[in-house]
Amino acid sequence: MSASDSPRSSGFFDSAYGETPPWDIGEAQPDLIALFNEYPPAGPVLDLGCGTGDLALALARRGLTVLGIDLAEAAIHQARAKAAAVADVGRLTEFRVGDALHPAQFPGPFGSVVDSGFFHLFGPLDRERLARDLAATLADGGRYYLVGFAFDSPMPNAPRQVREAELRALFTPEHGWRVLALRPARLLIRSAWLGSQEAGHKAATLAQAMAKTDDANALAGSAQGLAALAARGNDVPGIAACVERVPLG
Repeated sequence: MSASDSPRSSGFFDSAYGETPPWDIGEAQPDLIALFNEYPPAGPVLDLGCGTGDLALALARRGLTVLGIDLAEAAIHQARAKAAAVADVGRLTEFRVGDALHPAQFPGPFGSVVDSGFFHLFGPLDRERLARDLAATLADGGRYYLVGFAFDSPMPNAPRQVREAELRALFTPEHGWRVLALRPARLLIRSAWLGSQEAGHKAATLAQAMAKTDDANALAGSAQGLAALAARGNDVPGIAACVERVPLG
């Protein structure tokens, strides 16, 4: 998926966050938490595509300061509200509207960068640029944690497969990286939302935003893709990775 056909416009995500989207499960992805337990993150932390803040707050509960960035103003408003509701933890978080595809623009260096379903939104060129930017974002010894789809969605403008070979090619020793973990994962989604009859209008709205069109055939394809995703339940194949920044030379 090229940058031109990726669903990263603020309009798409603001539309999605008008309701609770299927990827917003109300907690951090368990396979990402497992990586944190094995390879503890250091602060400060940058959360790429932070959504409504559940991952950032999970990290704050570990005593880490977190800056969450998302293109969707609606998501950032919800994240700030969640943080305000748990002030003792929320005080360690900050949420900003911004383009997380360029993390080096945010004041660092960071001890960790976390990515729950962000990298998989982009095509090969943007993924390469993101990897280069991460090198300038992390401190030496800093870690980048990722979970993403390990399959191609049939929906237009939807996440695309992240492959092990691709990650190994991007995060090489020659570019100052060490792979600590790279393995299959499972992503949780709100499959009940996708499959519920009473949420049909919500699914139609999301399908239309993904297709970026009013064309009936395109919308039908998006609806079929949503149904296929819902049929997977919480058995959505993913990939999890943790890579560490090491000094060159």
